[in-house]
Amino acid sequence: MKLFVIIASFFAKLAEVLSNFWGWLIVSSFAAVNFYAGYKLAFVSVGVLILIDMILGIWSAVKQKKYARSELARDTISKIVIYGLSLVALIHIEQLCGGTYIGVNICAALICATEFWSVSGNALIINPNLHFFKLMRPALIGEIARKLNRPEDEVKDALERNEKLIK
Repeated sequence: MKLFVIIASFFAKLAEVLSNFWGWLIVSSFAAVNFYAGYKLAFVSVGVLILIDMILGIWSAVKQKKYARSELARDTISKIVIYGLSLVALIHIEQLCGGTYIGVNICAALICATEFWSVSGNALIINPNLHFFKLMRPALIGEIARKLNRPEDEVKDALERNEKLIK
């Protein structure tokens, strides 16, 4: 008998929740969160790398004695929206094709790789002597030159002489 009371109470509460706009909004929000929950790692990984890139980008700009412009915030917001919507679109395509997670994971890995490349460039601008990033330094010359608005040859020479890139 107690089971019927619990079930009746559940449906009474559910009817109450669904009787107004806010209840429907809450139910819809939880449904969306549950739908995308399996892709949590992809979203978190991309989000964390975007955040790290933003922080190091601001630090790099300050070190270059440039002020941290609102352009950096716009770039970060644009990345969040574009990457997020791309992942959402891929999730829906994958769900239509059987929900394998492969496409979303590959896309998230590619996004994370591009963000890590940018993070690495900013890290070397902040401190050119970081051992881990020194290994990647020859490959990052173009990225660093673009961030500093300097020719690649100048950046390469400065890194070889182990001089400060920011004057």
